[in-house]
Amino acid sequence: MDEGQLLESWKAISAFLGRDLRTCQRWERELGLPIHRLDGSPKARVFAYRDELSAWLDQRLHEREGPPGQKPAPERARKALVVPGIAALSCVAAGLFIWRAIVPPKPPPLPADFIKPVLAVVPFENKSSDGSLDYWRHALAELLFTGLAQSKYVRVVSSAQMLTALRRLGLEEAAVFSSEDIARIAAVTGAANVLTGSFVKAGGKIVITADVQESGLGRSLGMVKFVAHDEFDVIPTVDKLARRIKKELLLTRAQIEYDFAREAGQTVTPFPEALKHYVEGRRHQLNNRWPDAVASMQKAIEIDPEFALAFRTLATALRDAGRPAEALAAIRKALEFAGRLPLGERELIEGQLAFWADDHAKAIEILEGLLKAHPGHLNAMTYLGYAYNGAGDLDKAIEYQRNVARDRNTVLDVRTLAGYLQKKGSYREAADLLVSHLLNIEEAWNIRQFLAYDYAYLREFGLALAEARKTSQANPQMRSAEFEMLVFMDDLAGAEALWGPRMLLLNRGLFEAHIDFARRDVEKARGKIDDEAAANRRLASALEKAGRHAEASAAFGEYLRLSAESRATAGGTGLPYRPIFKKRDLFVQARIQAGMGLTTEALKTAGELKSVIESGLNRKDLKYYEHVLGLIELAKGNPGAAVEPLASACGRLDFEDFWSDEQAAFLDPYARALRESGDLAGAREIYEKITLLTTGRRHDGDIYARAHYWLGKIAGEMGDEEAERRHTRKFLALWAGADPGLPEVADATARVNRR
Repeated sequence: MDEGQLLESWKAISAFLGRDLRTCQRWERELGLPIHRLDGSPKARVFAYRDELSAWLDQRLHEREGPPGQKPAPERARKALVVPGIAALSCVAAGLFIWRAIVPPKPPPLPADFIKPVLAVVPFENKSSDGSLDYWRHALAELLFTGLAQSKYVRVVSSAQMLTALRRLGLEEAAVFSSEDIARIAAVTGAANVLTGSFVKAGGKIVITADVQESGLGRSLGMVKFVAHDEFDVIPTVDKLARRIKKELLLTRAQIEYDFAREAGQTVTPFPEALKHYVEGRRHQLNNRWPDAVASMQKAIEIDPEFALAFRTLATALRDAGRPAEALAAIRKALEFAGRLPLGERELIEGQLAFWADDHAKAIEILEGLLKAHPGHLNAMTYLGYAYNGAGDLDKAIEYQRNVARDRNTVLDVRTLAGYLQKKGSYREAADLLVSHLLNIEEAWNIRQFLAYDYAYLREFGLALAEARKTSQANPQMRSAEFEMLVFMDDLAGAEALWGPRMLLLNRGLFEAHIDFARRDVEKARGKIDDEAAANRRLASALEKAGRHAEASAAFGEYLRLSAESRATAGGTGLPYRPIFKKRDLFVQARIQAGMGLTTEALKTAGELKSVIESGLNRKDLKYYEHVLGLIELAKGNPGAAVEPLASACGRLDFEDFWSDEQAAFLDPYARALRESGDLAGAREIYEKITLLTTGRRHDGDIYARAHYWLGKIAGEMGDEEAERRHTRKFLALWAGADPGLPEVADATARVNRR
């Protein structure tokens, strides 16, 4: 027998069947579940085989037909069997009656347009005088959410959405909820029903009471009460409560019986103290207190080392805290204990891992399958949006994320959808979405931050600056939005006063100072391999900006060496060299090689870059390959041949968005190719686009300033004196204190003086 077939404990058997321990033991006693014992005695250690259990399930849970092609018996034999046959049929009928009394027929499949009724679970009321039990207020709600979220027939308001609703209504710290509060919660969350509850300690026992109330009508669907013998018994008691809630929600007996769910002690934890730390960590996570969330989850895992949901939440907190390698290790650990995950969560994590590995095709396949099995699974839709965005299908990403934002509507959900809309250039729609969230859901600095950029893309800079300042007031660590809005408005003095001069060196033509800062960063990072690698990458960029390509190549080579050494040292505990990183590194390497005039080497690197791109789904990324081909033609002195690949690369660009700022770097060589090939009108149009960019000035302030220089020069050659004067003076104002010897400054000054 294949060892992978063997299940060696009741825990493993119940995990395989997706039922609790007591149900499996009842099935063995009453229905013949194929369980084996080492010595045949009732107390001996149990074991089972996967194929036997699967065959038993298939036999028990599906209707059977007689053997195909069975021939009727001869008449005499048939008569001889009439009496015993009737008796046998009577037994079979009785058996079927008993069987159906225990396990009803499977319910019909859900229609494609089925919409799950929404249930909101609010924190429970602690009616006990024992304050040490307060954690059960949120723990009971979390346990019920985890159990009911596995249902095919009910959608439960997520913890994040519930916290958002309670904040908005001023009820986050409420100990008890009035009927008016419940109606408001239902309205905000879109819940058809709201579950309220309480608990009280009576002697050593804990009495749990719950009430499902129908929103809008204010009537109770049913009050239920359960008694737990102690805190350990509360967790399995919640499973009974969840099953009873389904009944109160008018699910049929068949729907309840076949609505398989892994139980709380298995999917969450059987240990109350671990549950306490887990619930604390979840609240820290939802409030963006990531270090506290990490600490709480680590405490929970110390108590329950196989706590899969704690590992999953730990991974999210570590990722948000900027510790991606540790996050990857934690999510893999969650997958290691997949038998402890709620139904569907294993597939979600596998989809996440595929997405994090840039395998968008695999991620989409896994997550589409999960969504088919669990319609309305919001996390599956979120990651499908991520995967389709990574694959270059922005419309599909928006489609999925619209559903998520509609049904869950948290800050993260809305920001994600707004980001996709920005990439598509739908800035007004994104702004309306963000404003609606602020007005109707909750006040949030990170929503205002996104809104500031939307207004900037719409060139409504007064509104943009106002939103950026509100962001800074709400979160003083987020002054970057206000700084950038001032840069977009060409108020460099105001931006400098807020942030200092370093970020504006390229805007002012101070290339040497920019390089000096980068060199100092390298020295400060000595001995910290990852920091030193990143500092060398920034140094390479600074040198490339100054046109010192040979030095840039040396610095970039050091970055590649240190990065490879770091990965080798980390081994399986580090981040893999993902395709997204390979594409980025090959692009920079080929670009520097072209700048050095090493066209053969650049073409070879471009070929490697193209292979990495074509191994994935996103054909938009071919812009990097085409851009390099254009640079190679420019390096060869063939601007006419450079126009087509550079134009194609620019045509693959998304619109400006919060996360990206690559437009200026792509448009600049395209404009140069047009200019050098004699198409002054075309070049002028592209340089005008560069001056209208906003986020394109984050790291490319030099390109923005030079665009004004070239617009002045081209206007002069085309006889437009007013435009020449305006752009040239703008350029000279930006580079008034630029490095000495820059040819553009000397030429612009001479032209202004001639006028």
